[in-house]
Amino acid sequence: MLTAECKQPNDVKDFRYTRIQYDVSEGLEIENKEYQVTDDMDFLGGIGRSFKILSNYETKDPFASDAPLILNTGCFTGTQFMTGLRTYFSGYSPIKRTKSDAPMPVWSAMSGCFGRKLAYTGIDDLVLTGRAAVPSILVIKQTDKGPALSIIKAPNSLIGSRVREKMNYLNAKFNNESNKKYPAHFAVIGPAGENWESVWYACVVGSTQEQLMSGEDKWRFAGRLGMGSVMGSKNILCIVAEAEKEYYRKGDTRLKAINNEIGRGEQSRGYRHPNNRDGLGGTGKNSKILDSFGVLPYKNFEPTGENLAVPVHLETMRESDKFIVIDKNCFGCQISCHQDFYNVPPNGKSPDPRKARKNHGDYLGRFEFEPMELSGANLGILDPHDNLDLARLDDDLGFDTISVNVVLAFLMDYNTRGENNVADGISFGDIEGARRLKENIAYGKEPLFGKGVRKIAEKIGGQAFAMHAKGVEFSAYLGQTNPGYPFAIAGGHMSMRTFLLYIMDPECKPESTDYWVQQICEEGWKMINKDLHGGCLFSMADFDQISESIKSIFEVPFTPERVLEATYKTFLLGFALEQKQGITATEYDMPSEVFSGQAKGNLKGANFLTRHIFEEVRDRVLGKLNDDVKAFDVNY
Repeated sequence: MLTAECKQPNDVKDFRYTRIQYDVSEGLEIENKEYQVTDDMDFLGGIGRSFKILSNYETKDPFASDAPLILNTGCFTGTQFMTGLRTYFSGYSPIKRTKSDAPMPVWSAMSGCFGRKLAYTGIDDLVLTGRAAVPSILVIKQTDKGPALSIIKAPNSLIGSRVREKMNYLNAKFNNESNKKYPAHFAVIGPAGENWESVWYACVVGSTQEQLMSGEDKWRFAGRLGMGSVMGSKNILCIVAEAEKEYYRKGDTRLKAINNEIGRGEQSRGYRHPNNRDGLGGTGKNSKILDSFGVLPYKNFEPTGENLAVPVHLETMRESDKFIVIDKNCFGCQISCHQDFYNVPPNGKSPDPRKARKNHGDYLGRFEFEPMELSGANLGILDPHDNLDLARLDDDLGFDTISVNVVLAFLMDYNTRGENNVADGISFGDIEGARRLKENIAYGKEPLFGKGVRKIAEKIGGQAFAMHAKGVEFSAYLGQTNPGYPFAIAGGHMSMRTFLLYIMDPECKPESTDYWVQQICEEGWKMINKDLHGGCLFSMADFDQISESIKSIFEVPFTPERVLEATYKTFLLGFALEQKQGITATEYDMPSEVFSGQAKGNLKGANFLTRHIFEEVRDRVLGKLNDDVKAFDVNY
């Protein structure tokens, strides 16, 4: 955590942070140093510091021994700021590559309790290099002398095991469940990450307090862009952050008011259950909204009409007599965005929601929009139980649920088009084939299919309907409605907020290049502020709330304008690092079938994005960003 150099700091430069570089090959610290904060990117933390670190590396292979994997936190991680739980995993991505195969820098954010424990050990940035000689566990322990790191050999029972088995082992070894003491939290990979040479889109899975206490698989994820594969290439199966003492940094009365607004106010209403202060339902509500407009991804991003997936809408499932839905929260958060599904007990479902919460059957899974939509409607799978089961399987195998399901949708689509069937002829709606193929990919039995849709399409054909931008599979929003996808510097719906404008913005002018250029260059990138400071997207905290929270917690001056500028400089640095890796202008593109006049481009719900419109947007956006890299003197 940030440490003040004096009793009454007056500026962010009065703080220091600790960076450790650790070689997992030898189990040695290469560097353990306190750095003075030099600017607002350093102070806010997260990817603001990660991109600076990555700019010092010349990386051609994301799996090379000297390629870095960075773990760090934001200034709010582990503080009283509501949702301040984030850990960031940054590195060079196996799937986001230039056409000349150079990996590009990325990050993936993870909530849960691992981040606050990592912060309490005394580490702000941890840079991992090397490759352990045998499958290993990295232990980071809080001591009176500072963080202590060690490598221990993983037991044979953990090698090749699923996420659930790894979490259970670690919880029993490092925590005291009988006394309900949980000083340790964990970040692990599943079999997908262990088979990193053939699976490039593995995720990192983080423990939560509820998961450790209940035994139910309620994890959080650094899901996108293959950071679990990079961790696997280090031969690190698990990372333990153990801290007995919790240095919980509190704020003054200003923070209490901000937290109340975040947890209970209008800004987070969209992420709350209807029974929770008139919430609108969580991310799962997007299925019904998009489906009603005919733009819900369906059978590889090709909806043929409206209301195609009603059986697997959140609202349909929530109102069913077959399920009990309980809204749950991350540690210390009042938003309670998790929509957890349970079986109905033998005596039936109580009509009283309060009684139903206390009398339910077994846990079935969590309804979150991207996992449920992409493992459901986009695969042509419309059975609610199958949908929950398939999404839950992704988590246990340690997949990026977005990438693996877009891969399956592509293969299903491919098999409908020609004589050469692949993947045992898997087809839309084939739940057993989907389960089997995911297992085979995770355990390294399908090396091509584990490398993402771009690599698959380059090998077998089908580039026109392989749904990705820069190698990164589309999230659960149509490319036909989102010309901003190629300009995201990480996951498409987590680093460029243009994905819902077509439906949600009453001022949207879809055929106007001016509109899209303005949204991409002036608005879309602002959402990555959360990936610096350590708060959650769902807090919907604005720049005023962020700056006021900094003043409340750290007692130093800060302004909304400074948050904005640090965010934009970070975005520009990420963009500049793409240029450093050799990306060309034409690589900022989307598959040809999404454009108007093509096979998937003339949808009932969307038919505006022509190739001409997109290319004009691209030319203008790239021109503006390149100019701003120079104007802001972004060094890389």
